[in-house]
Amino acid sequence: MLPRFLRSLTPLAIRVIIGLVLALLLAGFLILQSCQTATTAKTEAKLATGQTGAAIASGADAANTVGAASARAAATDRTTMENADEIRSAPGADAAVSDGVHAAGMRALCKRASYRGRPECLQQPSP
Repeated sequence: MLPRFLRSLTPLAIRVIIGLVLALLLAGFLILQSCQTATTAKTEAKLATGQTGAAIASGADAANTVGAASARAAATDRTTMENADEIRSAPGADAAVSDGVHAAGMRALCKRASYRGRPECLQQPSP
């Protein structure tokens, strides 16, 4: 049997109560859905921030690596130029060398970045 207060309700009142209960259930569902969406958005934002930070760090590492490689190449080129100047100013550097040996030496030197723009490297005699 129904409780006494329910027996005294009119069919319209029962429909209103059912409608309110359904509206409350729907509102609860929508609030739950909204909370889940907000939580997902926060998680995605945290992940994106982490990925951005990682990408920045990776880019910085790459730039440092390229910079270090460039510095090493520049140091190698400086050493090559210093060696060439030392060889050219050494006693006996003006002694005659056969054309084949001279051409081979120039081809080897002209492969170095520090020599590529020098006039003697722009036109190589054929071997």
